[in-house]
Amino acid sequence: MIFDEKYTIVENRHISGITWLLRVKAPQLRDAPAGSFAMVRATPDYVYDPMMRRAFAIADIQDDEILLFYDVYGKGTAMLTERKEGETVSILAPLGRNFFPEDHNHYILVGGGIGFAGLSLFMRRLKEKGKSFRAIYGVRRKEQLSMLDWIKENGFENDVIIYTEDGSYGEKGLVTRDLKELIAEYPDTALAVCGPKGMMRAVMEVARETGTPAYLSLESKMACGFGICIGCVVKNTEKDSYVRVCYEGPVFDGHKIQF
Repeated sequence: MIFDEKYTIVENRHISGITWLLRVKAPQLRDAPAGSFAMVRATPDYVYDPMMRRAFAIADIQDDEILLFYDVYGKGTAMLTERKEGETVSILAPLGRNFFPEDHNHYILVGGGIGFAGLSLFMRRLKEKGKSFRAIYGVRRKEQLSMLDWIKENGFENDVIIYTEDGSYGEKGLVTRDLKELIAEYPDTALAVCGPKGMMRAVMEVARETGTPAYLSLESKMACGFGICIGCVVKNTEKDSYVRVCYEGPVFDGHKIQF
């Protein structure tokens, strides 16, 4: 069920770089699927905003609270940073129709930048169900590791390999540096991927070369979030047609789409 509700803000604070954390009390969303997303109104209802809501991955669910990590790029997200604890925020969620499958024996989660927030709830669900997995978290430099505290606070330190391009934290290099070796270590694995398009394309090159199943959680600018505006389409190469990220996704078989 999709809810269009006003939820109380528990926390809205700067984490690092351009990333903020929005935590809201939303008991209706405690069963939101891993991979689903929310459309958030940036301003209070009494403030006119000609833009539509902003789409963010549901990064975690803790008791009756949901966590949304967001990068500040433009007017809408800048206005969202001004929302205060105790205020209410309008959120349409959980959205999406296709999520990460849970029927594989092992998973390698690959997240780049803020895209790691598109995998973190899936990682929690895998952990809760006793599923075997490893996670890769890559950024350009240490200051962009906005979810590092979340990883530590929630006991995932031994599950996550961190890469920085400049070597300022963890392993030096790209998220694909040791990916082939990890796949060889777990030959029955599947990839779950979210991040910048260039990173996902590089991961898909490895997936094709090794014949590994790969599921991509795509990020896209959205106006509606539920399939009406048709502004977030990608090509389904298997059917030679187009699908909507918000409605047929946001998770797709990486071997069947062009993005």
